[in-house]
Amino acid sequence: MKKILNGILLLFLIGVAVLFFVLDPNKHTIFPKCMFHSLTGAYCPGCGSQRALHSLLHLDIAGVVNYNFLFLPAALFILYHYLHPLLNKLFGWKLPNLFYKKYTPWVVFAVVVAFWVMRNLPWYPFSVLAPG
Repeated sequence: MKKILNGILLLFLIGVAVLFFVLDPNKHTIFPKCMFHSLTGAYCPGCGSQRALHSLLHLDIAGVVNYNFLFLPAALFILYHYLHPLLNKLFGWKLPNLFYKKYTPWVVFAVVVAFWVMRNLPWYPFSVLAPG
């Protein structure tokens, strides 16, 4: 049963990736707008993530950073979570799974809140953190 669910999840993720590769969130209205930004005018930590994903799938790293500066480190952190067992097995390494360290949730929370506050400050250099 677990393999079936993992297969379904993988197919879903591939479908989402194809959708975001083919359709540009800047040009198509099927993508939802950020409710937090719509209600408050401020940017949430996720604002720009749909456009950042589109840019990442097109290997436009500058676009990813322009739309959501936190998107690339978050994607790399998640990728590490899934690749570290494979790397350990292939190379005989003993890389820890950082997801399960005691303070990881608190560090991630602090980084996200700090990013949220800083990207809404109107002064340079913080103003460059707002979605492009």
